Amino acid sequence: MRTFIMHAWTYVTSPFRMVLKIAGWVFSFEQVRAWLKKQDNPYQHSPDEFLATELNFWFKERNIDYLWAVGTDYPRGSMQPVVVLARRRREDPKSTVSHFYRVRELDADREVKKHLLEESGLNDEDLPWVTVVDPFFEY
Repeated sequence: MRTFIMHAWTYVTSPFRMVLKIAGWVFSFEQVRAWLKKQDNPYQHSPDEFLATELNFWFKERNIDYLWAVGTDYPRGSMQPVVVLARRRREDPKSTVSHFYRVRELDADREVKKHLLEESGLNDEDLPWVTVVDPFFEY
């Protein structure tokens, strides 16, 4: 741990920073568009970079507060943009970008997934459950 003194304030930096960790299902942009098209949703025509934001607007319109769409690369560094429909998110003091534990998919998550599969027409194996650390590449 290093200490810096600046303007009479002391700042402490740690080699281990708390990172945001999310857990949910990975959707390709094509899968999201097919789902939205099946629902006759106008957001299906959004450009890739706005698709996660548009999904979040759609969730809000439908009073869905248990899903959060996050645009990120998965796996990390793959340069493969995807949308993760996060069921859980938190700042994790025990995790770093390189060392973290995976979040398990619970029965409640599988119940939500059943509804997603019905609405989207996708198969269970099309939507893998993943844990993503630092989805916004802050560290």
